[in-house]
Amino acid sequence: MEENKYTFENPEFKNTYRHTTSHILAQAVKRLYPEVKLAIGPAIENGFYYDFDAPFAITPEILEKIEAEMRKICKEKLKLERFELPRAEAIQFMEEKEEPFKVELIQDLPEDAHISFYKQGEFTDLCAGPHLDSTGRVKGNAIKLTACNAAYWRGDSKRETLQRIYGVAFPKKDELDAYLKAVSYTHLTL
Repeated sequence: MEENKYTFENPEFKNTYRHTTSHILAQAVKRLYPEVKLAIGPAIENGFYYDFDAPFAITPEILEKIEAEMRKICKEKLKLERFELPRAEAIQFMEEKEEPFKVELIQDLPEDAHISFYKQGEFTDLCAGPHLDSTGRVKGNAIKLTACNAAYWRGDSKRETLQRIYGVAFPKKDELDAYLKAVSYTHLTL
């Protein structure tokens, strides 16, 4: 099993890889569109997503710009650094960044929770982790943003409607190409 530790055959590595890619997505969005507010961005079975509150519709053209910025971030090989803050400082930190969804998440954590963040370059996000040690571990040419759909904050139709960007990421470009070909073929044969 040791030889497969850093491959997608290891579910823990696959999840960590995709979760790190969701943070790269959020960093790319904030670089290009600083006014966008962050919600959540987990790894999922077939990739990852991140929810955003944007004052504009995220179009296919915008997704292309974001994807290009993600590739730049991967090439920058930014170190991911974990740190913790006490509850009051964590809330103040996210309030200063004008991230209301993150403030709400922190406020909902238990009083004794360890509130952790991950920093990569100029970007910091509230997150329990784990993550890869560098954005350079993610292969920029093996990332594809696949869709943008509406999503309710915390799954509640009475709350804000956010925009959810979905993506896939693989350790090698040929794996991405094979996945995209299979998905395309599947959609054509339905």
